[in-house]
Amino acid sequence: MATNSIECSIIIPAFNESNVIERCLSKLLEGLDLSRCEIIVVANGCKDDTVEKAQKFPGVQVENIAQASKVAALNTGDKLARGKFRAYIDADILLSGSAVITVLDYLQANSHIKVAAPKIQFDLSHSSLLVKAFYSVWKSLPYMKDPGLVGSGVFILSPSGRDSFAEFPALISDDGYVRTLFRRDERAMVEQCRFTVFAPNTVADLIKIKTRVRLGNLELKRASPTAAIGGENTLKAALKTLIVNPWLIPAAMVYFHVQKQTKTRALIRFKNNEMEKWDRDNGSRANV
Repeated sequence: MATNSIECSIIIPAFNESNVIERCLSKLLEGLDLSRCEIIVVANGCKDDTVEKAQKFPGVQVENIAQASKVAALNTGDKLARGKFRAYIDADILLSGSAVITVLDYLQANSHIKVAAPKIQFDLSHSSLLVKAFYSVWKSLPYMKDPGLVGSGVFILSPSGRDSFAEFPALISDDGYVRTLFRRDERAMVEQCRFTVFAPNTVADLIKIKTRVRLGNLELKRASPTAAIGGENTLKAALKTLIVNPWLIPAAMVYFHVQKQTKTRALIRFKNNEMEKWDRDNGSRANV
């Protein structure tokens, strides 16, 4: 009888990701041990050639579902997965296979950790000066230095971590939901490896994605009133950062403008129950 040697299943939900799926998979296959890990791309409601592009990669399993839903894609991927460790990756980030292996080895060596991720880094090469100003403050927040920071494009669950819930619930913030399941000492940012998030080109696109983050936090807070959610967006956190880094005060004008705009927009959408609209940064995807 054949035995299953797959330790980790890497699940990538993909909705109209033609511009970035090849970049994502090419990087992911760098240093990845396919005897230990499998890659499952779940195209959901795609109207472009995401499926065809993903199918060109040997060793990558591609599932195509009609429903345009990230949650449905995540749950479909889980049903197909053979590995007990689970990595969930957004198609628009850059993560090497060697980084996945580093986190996998870390989880296997630290059984008390339920969820882990590489350290985040931002590619601002196509971003406007105003977007760069925002991120100069954002990257300096205490939140970004939290050793338990996971999510923002990738998180990897141990078997006991994955057993903490049945299916992904119908929530905007899948990574935020996962963070609420575990104490800080059960989460780990693995400093030895990195993944890259591509920052928006324009402030307009930045406001779009940050509005959705806030909306996801509001939804999570409604579902889990006692959970610590959205602490990175507090005025206290920003002021603490500016006291320590006063040279960031000019950039903080942009930061506070974006935060005010996103808070207002998210609250309006939350009150109107406009949860289905998917705000997306197509600008950075077009840079590939």
